[in-house]
Amino acid sequence: MEKDRLYGGMIFAASLIMAIAYLAAFFAPQLALPAWLSWLAIALPVFLFTMAVLVICMWIGWTMLTTPPPPPIEASERSEEKPGK
Repeated sequence: MEKDRLYGGMIFAASLIMAIAYLAAFFAPQLALPAWLSWLAIALPVFLFTMAVLVICMWIGWTMLTTPPPPPIEASERSEEKPGK
């Protein structure tokens, strides 16, 4: 159980440091940070979101392309299903 807590603390600390660096690069580019870091703070999330949406669309298209259509319902089967006729 102690290992889990250690890993959780490391993940929390790394996420906190990354969040602070992202906020600094995004809102305070005039700090002693490289100029490309401010551009990267905007471009990287936009790129990742766009790619995620496109991959999901490709997956949906591939599934629709490779899934065989269901067998058609014949007229005789429809008439047998109706009670009273």
